[in-house]
Order: sequence, then structure tokens, then C-alpha cells
Amino acid sequence: MTNIYKLIIQSGTGTGTEFPLEKSELFLGRDLTSDLVINDPEVSRRHLRLVLDGAAYRIEDLGSTNGTFIHGQRLTSAASLKPGDVITLGEKIVLKYEVISTDPNATVAVQRGVSSNTQPKPETVAPPAPVIAPPPARPTPPISAAPVYQPTNVPVPPAVSKKKSPALIIILILVGILVLFCILPWIIIDATNSYCSLFPGIMNMLITNACAV
Repeated sequence: MTNIYKLIIQSGTGTGTEFPLEKSELFLGRDLTSDLVINDPEVSRRHLRLVLDGAAYRIEDLGSTNGTFIHGQRLTSAASLKPGDVITLGEKIVLKYEVISTDPNATVAVQRGVSSNTQPKPETVAPPAPVIAPPPARPTPPISAAPVYQPTNVPVPPAVSKKKSPALIIILILVGILVLFCILPWIIIDATNSYCSLFPGIMNMLITNACAV
């Protein structure tokens, strides 16, 4: 059976600090040369001594200024420590004495169906899937601007003179004949007053005695 001894600071400077007790004689104090150093004004330079006596440590106050207390009782002579004892240095520093017993020959419980020498099989890691690179993007051909329509100078054909209609020509000819043979003679007859010379009977019928001699 093996015992592990330690002091644990429960309050005051260095709360939570654990001091393993591994030597047969240890000194606790504020002095940096001490085996267990607690740098607090309430702790004397050489405050107490711990001596391993069989299966337990004995504690002895070395005439400290503020005293050493076990469960609130001031220590006046050396005393054996029991697991769970609370040690107070002055008014603020509180330590707890702990003893842990271990059996190096104790049998270690093993989970049923699992051998202690059996090592877990390495986990098979699937090889990473090959990364297929995407095909390169085809360059987009530049979009050419649509050609702007430029109107060309189309030669204008010369105006084609309209052909005169044959009917119009005939009418013009008839009008000319009418003027020449009908109207123009009457104009001449009227100008020369030749009605009676050319048409005496007609004139007498129209006007009585118009052509009387």
C-alpha cells in the first residue's frame, strides 16, 4: 500500500495550490528557501515543519508570529496529522491535509469481452475521391456590331414623257377643223356682213324683208 500526501490551499494567497509532500522533512514558510513557499505577510519565514512519522506526517509550529491552528485549536506542540485535517496559518491562510492510498498490486478491472492487450483496429479511411477539374471555359467570340445600312444614291430615271392618247389627238384635230370650217367662216361672214349674199332665203325666213333690194 502506497500513500500520497499533499497540502491544498483552500483560502488566502494561492488558493487552489497543491503541495505534494514527498520528503521525510519539509519546511513551510514565506522564505524562498523553504520546501513549501507561501508568500503572505501572515506567514513567518520559517512557519512550521512537517516530519514523516511512519504512515503519517507530524506537524510542528516553529514559533511563528501568527501561529498554526488545527481545526481552530492553536498548535503548541508537535501533533500527528490525520486525513482531512484543516490547518490555519494566521487568520486567512487555510490548508487541507489529504492522504491518498494506492495499491500497486491491485487488479485493474477490464471490461468483459475486451482484452486489455487488444489494440483498437485503425480506422479505415477511404481514399479521397479524385477531384475532376471542370473543362476550361470556351472563349466567347466577340459580338460584332450589326452593319449600319447606308442608303446608296440610286439614280432616278429621267421622267418619261407621257405619250399622248390617240383619242386626245383626234379630239384636238376635230376641234381645229370645227374652228377652221365653222366658227372662223361665221366670224368672217359677220365681219363682212355677207349673210344676205350667202344665205338670202334663210335670212328672209328668219327676218322679213331682211335682204330686200
